[in-house]
Parts: sequence; structure tokens; C-alpha cells
Amino acid sequence: MSAIELVAVVAAVLGALALAGACVAFFAAASRLRAAAEQLEEASQAFRESAGPLVAELALAAERAAGEVDRVEHLLDLSEGIGQRVQGATGVTYRAITTPVIKGAAVAEGTRRAARRLGGRKR
Repeated sequence: MSAIELVAVVAAVLGALALAGACVAFFAAASRLRAAAEQLEEASQAFRESAGPLVAELALAAERAAGEVDRVEHLLDLSEGIGQRVQGATGVTYRAITTPVIKGAAVAEGTRRAARRLGGRKR
């Protein structure tokens, strides 16, 4: 056997060993990936089981919040109506009180001027 043939045989053996090592490494990696996938599936299932009731509770809370929003909206509408009524009543009361007061003040001023003129005093 020549040196070239010996080198070829050694290279072939080393290549076969490298291929066998690569196969072993591939199968080890594949085994680890499968175990990781199984763990991920278990974690995913546990999450779904725990998230289901939470999602239902969240939906119920959202419905209650929507009901409360409707209730607050109704109260705001009522308070706006009451505010308008109070404003209207305030305007009527203001006009009812100020008109006689203004007339009374005008009468008093007129009486005072008349009294001054009759008394002979000027302003």
C-alpha cells in the first residue's frame, strides 16, 4: 500500500468517524429539541388552563364596566337637565327680584330729587 492510499484510507476512516460524530450530535440536538418542544407544549397547556378563567373574569368585568358607564352617562344627563332647570329658575328669580328693586330705587331717587327741589336745595 502506498502512502497516498494510506492517506486516503485514513482520511476515509476519519471522515466516517466525523460523519458518525455529526450524526450523534444531530440526534442529541434533535432529542433536546424534542424535549424542549414537549416542555413548551406543557407550559402552553398550563397557560391555556389558567388563562381561560381569567379571560372569562375579564369579560365579566368589562360588561360590568360598560353597565357602570351607561349608569354614569344617565346620571350626567340628569344632572345636565337639573342644571338647566336651576339656571332657568335662577334667571326667573333674578328678574323677579331685581325688577322691583330697580323700580323701588328709581322711585326713591325720584322722591329724593323732588324733595330737594321742593326744599330749595340743588344737588
